Amino acid sequence: MDKLFLGINNHVVCLSKKTGEQLWKTKLKSSSITNVYYEADNVFAYSGGHLFCLTVDTGDIVWENPLKGFGYGTCIIASEQQNSALISNQVAAQQAVAASTVVTTTAVSSS
Repeated sequence: MDKLFLGINNHVVCLSKKTGEQLWKTKLKSSSITNVYYEADNVFAYSGGHLFCLTVDTGDIVWENPLKGFGYGTCIIASEQQNSALISNQVAAQQAVAASTVVTTTAVSSS
């Protein structure tokens, strides 16, 4: 597959791996952290307390689940195709982003 999927500030962006060209962009619910997971013909994304399923080719939203009662915390998206090392790396990366957000927010409010 020649596609790279990014989760950036409540958007999922699809880029060509060969050229870096943006192929599509889909706006989701507001959130500073958007988690993305790719599997088969779908991209799954968590943003603003909602889980989304998007098509790989166009970024169209196939379905949305508001995950009622779970709040807006960090979400790890996994399937039987992932291994524990990959999930651990995903958790560590999200913790680093969350920690840098806290440090930045604290620094700004202290100014």
